Amino acid sequence: MATDLGFWQTIVETAEGRGQFRLIIQPLMAILIGVRLGIVDARSEEMPFLKRLILSRGHRRELATAAAKSVLIPFVLAVVIDAFLQFITHDRVRPLAAVVMGAVLIWLPFSFARSIANRIYHSTHHGHGHPASA
Repeated sequence: MATDLGFWQTIVETAEGRGQFRLIIQPLMAILIGVRLGIVDARSEEMPFLKRLILSRGHRRELATAAAKSVLIPFVLAVVIDAFLQFITHDRVRPLAAVVMGAVLIWLPFSFARSIANRIYHSTHHGHGHPASA
């Protein structure tokens, strides 16, 4: 076992080692949460999540905080699982590497799924939700 792995090498070797099933399950959880919230955004006539995050200068922090709360449990689980797998595989834990893996496995899929679900829902339901008044 290597005792002094570099940051990126730790990430790669931990991802290739035990627990590879999490590389499917954790992003899938994040995608499901993102789709659900993307539909909520579309129903509220909100812009897609990533577009709002980039363009909303005054509310960017609140938007990011609310989104982080939505995926807090899956993100924490991803970080804890990665840290545990690092310890099993390398006899040490690099917390920053675990956080990076958590972000890759949770935050990225969540953000993209939320934005894409908003666009798809908006394009397929635009104009269909309100009956015409007689």
